[in-house]
Amino acid sequence: MKESIVNLQLALFYQQPEFRPDTKMNQVNMDMGNLFDAMPQVMSLPAEVPHDIPRVQMKSTNNKYNCNMAPARIDFILNGDNQTEEAWPEIVQDFKAKTALFIKSTMTHSKIIRFGVIGKFFIPDKTPSHSISKKHLKTDLQSAEEINLRYNKLSSMHGMKLNNITSINTAFSDTLGTTEKGIFIDLDTNNIPTQEAISIDELITVVTKILPSFSPERT
Repeated sequence: MKESIVNLQLALFYQQPEFRPDTKMNQVNMDMGNLFDAMPQVMSLPAEVPHDIPRVQMKSTNNKYNCNMAPARIDFILNGDNQTEEAWPEIVQDFKAKTALFIKSTMTHSKIIRFGVIGKFFIPDKTPSHSISKKHLKTDLQSAEEINLRYNKLSSMHGMKLNNITSINTAFSDTLGTTEKGIFIDLDTNNIPTQEAISIDELITVVTKILPSFSPERT
């Protein structure tokens, strides 16, 4: 069965917490061409609430694009709507263009020391445990009700040390009211931060170089 694209995400982590993300949402939206044209949600939360919990949530009216703003981080998400792998070239080009604007907007006003590029994918499979154990494990676990596999490969790029985390597990996907059994794949490439801020051009280049490794063709 063909792999479907759930979403792509870019997370940026501030050098210092920004406790009023609501004051920056209009600028981010304007810099991205008023992409987030639905009514935003702004939540006033107590200071003791974890800083990675969004205080601002923006989205487009077609639900394709989302932006979550928290004191510790800001995230851009492109929903793939479970399109099949044939849509990958178009989706990844759109993601590159939008994240370049997102990076420039955020990093013009804030210092970023850490980032994460995340991709979520789903492969319909009537016997997911068998498929996972056959491809990734020496032990035959085809009768297992649930399998969760996670591994991290370290690499480096442009002087940054990177975690390349792959999570694979059996899962169910609900698409248009139909539940399918299959394999859920979560890819997460993020840097090991230092206190040195990342430059705009450097991050755009690194994100562009990471994305090919997320292609459905990797399998």
